[in-house]
Amino acid sequence: MADFASYLPPLLTGACLIDALTRLPDYSADVRLMSASDRLMRLTDVYRIFVPTTMCVEVYHKLYTMTRMSLEQKGNPDSVRRLNATYRWMNGLEYHGVVSGATSATVIGCSGIGKSSCLQYSVELLGGVIDIQDSFHKIVPVLLVSCPFDSSCKGLLYQIVIAIDDALGTNYYETVCKGRVNSQQLLGVVCQICHLHVGTLVVDEIQNIVEHRAGRQLYMMLIQLINTTGISLLLIGTPECIGFFQQVPQMARRTVGLEYGPMTYGDEFYRLCSTMYAYQYVGKESALNESIYNWLFTHSGGLPSSLVALVHDAQQVAILRGTESLGLDSLTIAYNERMRMLHRHTLPSIQPRLSQTTRLKHEHLPTPKEASLHVAVTRTMADVVAEYKRSGGDLIGCLRSLFSVEEI
Repeated sequence: MADFASYLPPLLTGACLIDALTRLPDYSADVRLMSASDRLMRLTDVYRIFVPTTMCVEVYHKLYTMTRMSLEQKGNPDSVRRLNATYRWMNGLEYHGVVSGATSATVIGCSGIGKSSCLQYSVELLGGVIDIQDSFHKIVPVLLVSCPFDSSCKGLLYQIVIAIDDALGTNYYETVCKGRVNSQQLLGVVCQICHLHVGTLVVDEIQNIVEHRAGRQLYMMLIQLINTTGISLLLIGTPECIGFFQQVPQMARRTVGLEYGPMTYGDEFYRLCSTMYAYQYVGKESALNESIYNWLFTHSGGLPSSLVALVHDAQQVAILRGTESLGLDSLTIAYNERMRMLHRHTLPSIQPRLSQTTRLKHEHLPTPKEASLHVAVTRTMADVVAEYKRSGGDLIGCLRSLFSVEEI
């Protein structure tokens, strides 16, 4: 009996895992002496920065464990019985199921927290294609596909076959298309291919199943696929799919996994900000102080993707306008002029925690009712509009000085 699981790289933990997941592009402070055009070209390197978080560590261990469990199902007598049973089922013959030991889980998180990047780098740590010379057998430890936008079962099955062909250099897709198979036969063929060549199947953008009537059918097809093949299934998506998976107990049981929200105000977010601030391409170096850190957390909503976009656009603005400084002025311009679509998703919902000193300073502020009455007497809407026209600034900011504003 072949031990396919032994071909996986060793499981990493602790500092070794953090170092392996970290991605830091080359950087030298001398870059600030280059011309503006050269610095603008080098500025895109900030998008290549990846600082692993607790989420990355947990996703890696989940993926490694699921892949190892799947590989342990291959190369034994039950594996051969499963292939024969699948062949009988796809051709309408007498079928007897085989216990598979398959497992499935989910990684649910809001958009922008780095799920796809985390998954990509975790897959790299599991190694490339496993080539077993003795049996002329090749296995892809993790096969990554995306849920079709229309939740098409055939679309996903064809995508799986194409991904396997790309990884192994096979021509399964051409063979399947020539055969003109029906849906049951296509599923049977994909089950056989996955059982032979796939460790864990990862389906990204699984929230697409929520908005389509065919979504439930696609999910049941995936469950049948993993039950038939014995491979593991990992579903990646946003919180929109939580209600869908909670509909019935059997769906909820199969989709138990990891769930994440935006980053919290703490050490991990500060470490990410410090790393981003170490990559400065403006002429004047700026330090990351507490006020800038609080501003970045508030205006990024705790999302790494928004933070990277803010730091990149602020430096671009500073270089193009000649200010050459990554300070609050450049950050504010970048936020107001280039990230307006994200305003309603950041400021209204997330605020940094205040220290004890800050809370004491605000104890003697007037109550909201007293403050609103006072403002109503001293400033009117006409005054705010006139001030906006004179300054040419941000209208929303002027309105926020008068009362609470939520952008929609």
